[in-house]
Amino acid sequence: MEFQSCFDIIGPIMVGPSSSHTAGVVSIGKFIYELLEDCPQEANIVFYDSFAETYQGHGTDKALLGGLLGMETDDPRIKYSLEWAKKDGMQYRFEFAEDCMYYDHPNITIVTAKCEDHVVKVGGVSLGGGLSKIFMIDEEMVDIRLSAGDDFKDLARHYQPKRKRLMGAK
Repeated sequence: MEFQSCFDIIGPIMVGPSSSHTAGVVSIGKFIYELLEDCPQEANIVFYDSFAETYQGHGTDKALLGGLLGMETDDPRIKYSLEWAKKDGMQYRFEFAEDCMYYDHPNITIVTAKCEDHVVKVGGVSLGGGLSKIFMIDEEMVDIRLSAGDDFKDLARHYQPKRKRLMGAK
């Protein structure tokens, strides 16, 4: 495991029911939100292994959408994130698979998200205790540890696609 303190094991203040299937997944979604610098208009979400088996019962679907909407792990709106996503006009689709070819862990999701003309493909794994990790961005393997108290905007900034400036723009 990748715990660095006893607070990683206890987990963050969160909307439950599970630090692995809820809080860790919110962090993955929130990282993608910060990577795109906004809520995606479209998201294709693949849940693997245990996420695919228990996503509704543990709220993994709501947690990921909540993160993609920019919510934090303790945001009570997470319980209603399916409705919030529709209100925001986000189109999303869930797919389910058994084995992930990129990473070996039971709590994996891969999200392809689009915001305006930017598309990212992000692989994340929830490690337990609200701790998660981004292991892939656009087919490139990375190792970005996420904890609920982290500054996701700063972490994502290093991986954002370079945006073209219009000529004459200041």
